[in-house]
Amino acid sequence: MIKNPQFELAKSSKLLKYLREVEKNKIYSNFGPLYLNLKKKFENKFNYKNNQIIFTSSGHSSLLAITKYLRSKTKKNYVICPSYSFYSNPLSIIDAGFKPIFVDINEKDLILNFDLTKKILRKNKDIAFIMIVSPLGHKINVSKLNDLKNKFKLPIVYDAADNFLNLEKNMIDNKIFISVSFHPTKTFGGNESGMILCPSNHAKHIKNLINFGVQKYIGFNGKFSEYDAAILLANYNQLEKRERKIRLIHGIFNKKLNHKYIFKDLNNKKSNKFMFYSEINRRKIQECLNKFKIQIFSLWSYKSMHELKIFQKYQKTTMRITNNTKKNLHTFFLNENFSLKKFNDICLKLNNLK
Repeated sequence: MIKNPQFELAKSSKLLKYLREVEKNKIYSNFGPLYLNLKKKFENKFNYKNNQIIFTSSGHSSLLAITKYLRSKTKKNYVICPSYSFYSNPLSIIDAGFKPIFVDINEKDLILNFDLTKKILRKNKDIAFIMIVSPLGHKINVSKLNDLKNKFKLPIVYDAADNFLNLEKNMIDNKIFISVSFHPTKTFGGNESGMILCPSNHAKHIKNLINFGVQKYIGFNGKFSEYDAAILLANYNQLEKRERKIRLIHGIFNKKLNHKYIFKDLNNKKSNKFMFYSEINRRKIQECLNKFKIQIFSLWSYKSMHELKIFQKYQKTTMRITNNTKKNLHTFFLNENFSLKKFNDICLKLNNLK
């Protein structure tokens, strides 16, 4: 097995000044000074009026905190979510006491099919909320998701996952729940940590939930430590440099790679991963990329969620696009240490495959 090369996290020398702050403050968890520094920095970055940011121990903790909070607000029992997603999506739904209904995706952008969603909502009045998942940092317009919330008259949980760099800024009236992951495999990664961006009137309750519930909820320990904050602050300081390299790499692929591989509606210039469609035998593609020590992988898992044994008892729509996408869409990490010439060579080798 080839180890997937990823964008590197900050060097220890960059971390040192933040670690010294932790040592000086002698506060290691429970919403300390570095947590508050990061919170202020990110809230200024996004400038969502009447919204707050809460940091968590992982992207999964973020989703679980949101789903547990929504469980406390409704007696409805079902949640619409895509099967083309990660384990965290159905697991957070089930752990909070709901039942998922798996829905197929759109062919163009690989996100939840809203036409199928409308049909389910017309028949089933027991839907608590809708979960929408961003594939590989693909930009989903938050304003449109707020419009969907108003249209469907249901809460929207947006698992932005690896989409931190694509989130819009300066929104005035965001009403949906947004979850972000800072897993080390993400374009902007840290220690395994996460973030919630939500309307301010919900923030206090969600913060309680990740702090064991504080006698008001059945909560859990999903707190973000000062060491998590130190790593994320150090990585944030080198983000602009990383973005520039990513843009150059994607520019090469979009220009040089045969158009039969390009998924123009999904690949963006702010992801450390590249997605491509191909009906060429997967083994042939992998043998080609072995020369560059690149491992292709299926997004999220080897099977879609509705195919996994533990989730097969839950309702689902037809899954034509999900199944086809799982079979023919491939992904690999972009190694920041490669020269631009090497990325040109990768394109040449892939173009010669038959």
